[in-house]
Amino acid sequence: MTNTKTIAGDKSIAAVVSKRICCGCGACTVICPKSCIGFIYGEKYNYPKIDESRCVHCGRCLEVCPSAFLLRGTDPGFYDEPAKESYKCYLIHSKDDEIRLDASSGGFITGTILHLINKGLADGGIVARCQSKDPLVAESFIATDRASLLNARASKYAPVSSCTVLAEVLKRPGRYVFVGTPCMVEALTKLQKLLPELQDRVVLKIGLVCAGMASRLSTKAYIENEGKVNIADVRRICYRGNGWPGRFRVFGENDKLLMDRPLLGGSLIHLVPRDHYLRCWNCLDHWGRFADIAVSDPWTDEMVKTERKGRSAIMVRTELGEKAVASTISNGDMIADPITVSDMLGYNKHLIINPKHSRHGWMGAYQLIFFVRVKYLPLIIRRLLKSKKIGLKTTFKARLNRRYYY
Repeated sequence: MTNTKTIAGDKSIAAVVSKRICCGCGACTVICPKSCIGFIYGEKYNYPKIDESRCVHCGRCLEVCPSAFLLRGTDPGFYDEPAKESYKCYLIHSKDDEIRLDASSGGFITGTILHLINKGLADGGIVARCQSKDPLVAESFIATDRASLLNARASKYAPVSSCTVLAEVLKRPGRYVFVGTPCMVEALTKLQKLLPELQDRVVLKIGLVCAGMASRLSTKAYIENEGKVNIADVRRICYRGNGWPGRFRVFGENDKLLMDRPLLGGSLIHLVPRDHYLRCWNCLDHWGRFADIAVSDPWTDEMVKTERKGRSAIMVRTELGEKAVASTISNGDMIADPITVSDMLGYNKHLIINPKHSRHGWMGAYQLIFFVRVKYLPLIIRRLLKSKKIGLKTTFKARLNRRYYY
């Protein structure tokens, strides 16, 4: 258990941490009026820690928390979005192969941010890289030029706390593109309602279609056990890139290649599905519901067989998103083919959450085990025990693990 304590009746982020549902977004550190919330980058996950001697219990941290709904035992019902059939979707890729080949898929995110910077429509992007003093820590930062954007290409299959950088955004002039998982984008959206200046500073929200965020220990174990590499020798980690579907690569001093494994059959098995935040098992928004544009890989058998450079699949949700995409295409920076919403959803069928999905059973298990809300017992029996039990096992393990965040 962490040192963060929950005071009886306290309305603070401490309740989210103690109940193991923090997603590590970092939004609470931005909104706190007393700046009394620090952020810990633990061995496994990222999480906030409150200085209780300075906390005034205003509850603002919970107002921006994308996990707070679980404290109330409510289901947000994200599976039924209005007008989703009208969303414009594309298979799209950057015309610039330097951007495209070391991206997760088609280089859409990096290429779009660079396009907006070059057009004077943005001053940078809030992105992440794994080459800080501790490369196991995915560092969120503001990239303002081509070189820094190229360093941030591709997915990070480890905890990223994208919202922590928003405190810096509030202190400096400029307009920025925000890139994050659905829960990070939701946290930003909540922050924008309380801090209107963020509406002007963040000009575009790009959501990464997400199946869950694995702990840092998964990456460490993969490097040490599969790659036989001493983690102390690692200076940079590339989870994707080098063409599509991509390769997992680890570099040491002087950019010496220490480990090189394929994504498919390699890191996609050993990293992506392993040791997720418990919050990920209680999520219904895998498709970036609050984003202007949602981005994913186009996972189909045919694409895996034939595509080598990569293409991004995107769902455009807002007018802001439409303008940005149209600008990249008309300027010749992106090459796009229209697809349907059904095509887009079909690329990640396992992430489609409908009212009958077993995920609701897993969420019921969490409510029963952590809050003793017995009304969820029939739901568990009906939906969980007749299907996969992994959500129940994961919740029990998290409840019993007194060092969950370490």
